[in-house]
Amino acid sequence: MLGRRLVTAAVGIPVAVVTVWAGGWAMAVAAGVVVTIGAWEFYSLSQRAGYGSPWAVGIVGAGALPLAAQAGARWALAAVALVVLLALTSELAARRGRVLGNAAGAALGTVYVGLFGAHWVLLRQLPEGMAVTFLVLTSTWCADTAAYFVGRSVGRRKLAPDLSPNKTVEGALGGVAGGLVGAAAAGVYFGLPAAWVVAGGLLCALSGQLGDLWESALKREARAKDSGVVLPGHGGVLDRFDGLLFSGVVAYYLFAAWTGGL
Repeated sequence: MLGRRLVTAAVGIPVAVVTVWAGGWAMAVAAGVVVTIGAWEFYSLSQRAGYGSPWAVGIVGAGALPLAAQAGARWALAAVALVVLLALTSELAARRGRVLGNAAGAALGTVYVGLFGAHWVLLRQLPEGMAVTFLVLTSTWCADTAAYFVGRSVGRRKLAPDLSPNKTVEGALGGVAGGLVGAAAAGVYFGLPAAWVVAGGLLCALSGQLGDLWESALKREARAKDSGVVLPGHGGVLDRFDGLLFSGVVAYYLFAAWTGGL
């Protein structure tokens, strides 16, 4: 399993670096692809949990949101409203019962995967956008990696056994340390202020682990080990990008406030 994780990372990390470096529509399209697959996984989990959400509307809408964000924040907001409206209307037309649960699931998938993923594009558009986007990537992924290895080696106390029995308090603390190390590496490379590094590293490490727990809760309800199978050694897109969906949102508003991007 570890070998497959390393091979996937060896392929995926350079692709992520090139995409973020390019920015613009190239990054928006790449984010759209990731979000589309992630949305498909979300609705698959939703169906396994017994919900009949209108998945086609949600998947297409979520995948379009990073492109709408590239066109402008107002377009992203309009796209969210339109997709949710279509989801609600589709649920009425389907007449399947459980209208509230199904429609709420459709809207949640659009917001959780699509809108959160669109914040990666918005983050890249900020002043110092490339630098802070790399800070978010390195901090979140280093936190995830450190939590995994620290938890496996010295983890004893369960963090949230009802959601994810393998996660430990020691692993979470190791994740925070790893997040700070990853943020520091990006900060040194791009010459970012120390306050950005510390605040960004802490928030990304913490929010990223919350994102991981949230996705674990989804899988627990759906009785699924992984969200998908597209990433060997990691599972699905949501298994790899769950932390970034949360940390990207938090980081965007933090750095937007600091850089005058709000």
